Amino acid sequence: MTEETYTYGVKCRTCRITFRVQLFDSHEKNLFLVDKKDWYCDACKKEYFKKQAAELTNAHKDIGFPELEGTQKQISWAGKIRGELINKVDYLKKSLTFENDEKKELSEKAFDIFFKEWQVQTEATWWINQRRMTVRDISKRVEELSESIINE
Repeated sequence: MTEETYTYGVKCRTCRITFRVQLFDSHEKNLFLVDKKDWYCDACKKEYFKKQAAELTNAHKDIGFPELEGTQKQISWAGKIRGELINKVDYLKKSLTFENDEKKELSEKAFDIFFKEWQVQTEATWWINQRRMTVRDISKRVEELSESIINE
């Protein structure tokens, strides 16, 4: 069973140049996509990713995270992942309740250590490999850090 491919001329939404794309669905579905989807040429797409990565890097610098290293595409993807993971940590931190101030202080120390572990990670591939990390995984690591602080 061979799939047919269709080639269509589309216009870049940003610079308005016409370029060709190949689509693999039925001709009717493809025509719908050609008309309704926002298309971007390779140059505009690269510029968008570069701009997005710079914005995320600046936002992360403000909270103590260094610039990422890797290809432009890796940096863009890893920056987005890092932002999502930071949001998970913030969500977890805000959702916790404590019996007393001592436990709250212990938790804050553990979160500080946890963030310091992340702040030394500059390779984009490390962040990409962590993309499936859940709030439960973060919670487990923070709990381990809390126990290590108690045992010191």
